[in-house]
Amino acid sequence: MKKIRKYGVMLKVSFANAVAYRAYIFPRFFFYTLFIYIFMNLWRAIYREGSVHGYSYVQIVWYLIMTELIVFGCGGEVFRRMNDDVRSGGIAYMLGRPVHYMAYQFIGNLGQVLLNAVCFGALAAVLGFAFVGPLPGFRFGNVPLLLCSVGLGVLINFFLMMLIGLSAFVMEDNNALYFIYQKLVFMLGMFLPVEFLPERLQAVAKNLPFSYACWAPAKLFVSGPDEFRALAFELIPRQVMWALVSIVLSLAVYRFCRRHIQVNGG
Repeated sequence: MKKIRKYGVMLKVSFANAVAYRAYIFPRFFFYTLFIYIFMNLWRAIYREGSVHGYSYVQIVWYLIMTELIVFGCGGEVFRRMNDDVRSGGIAYMLGRPVHYMAYQFIGNLGQVLLNAVCFGALAAVLGFAFVGPLPGFRFGNVPLLLCSVGLGVLINFFLMMLIGLSAFVMEDNNALYFIYQKLVFMLGMFLPVEFLPERLQAVAKNLPFSYACWAPAKLFVSGPDEFRALAFELIPRQVMWALVSIVLSLAVYRFCRRHIQVNGG
């Protein structure tokens, strides 16, 4: 119970800090809106011929709004924070604290993610209704499963970024890995639904974690009422699997890196 209360206090402080520095969100509002507007017009030109791979124009715009909400709105800054900790030597002080470093990073970013989810969620709804109107076939009864899928997508994205951040322990410059990861997420679900890829690439994409950060929750969100439940029971278990894999890998890499620091630092 003491540990639970300890991390609960950390979450409160993290959220309070996010609220105190809420002005940080407004420039991101602008870029989020600009990104949606630009790509909405791009998809409008593409959709002059009608639906593409089963997605209508309204569905693809809402799909884009959802994927951007997950990555742009709810994405944390864990990669940059971990890089700063390692490069500045602050990691030595963090390891001496009576909290697990991975849990500290997760809770420390969770406050900002929760605030972003509320603020960007409201903005996403406003933009969707303003640009293309309501999503056809959407049912409020699907919200619990949808929120579960979105949460798992955010979790997968967070721990994959944390895994890349941990590479700073052994690499002088790991920005290239972060750049590659961003582009994989961008092409495997964030900008393009997996169904738009060639069939061979679809099979590969559906067996990689990157698609389940964005594509799976957005696919559920825009799916029709008749296929929603079947898709949910197909995609959410895969998201759970990849979330567990990313967490376990992150913990394993962290333990290795911590031993490496202890050996060299005494």
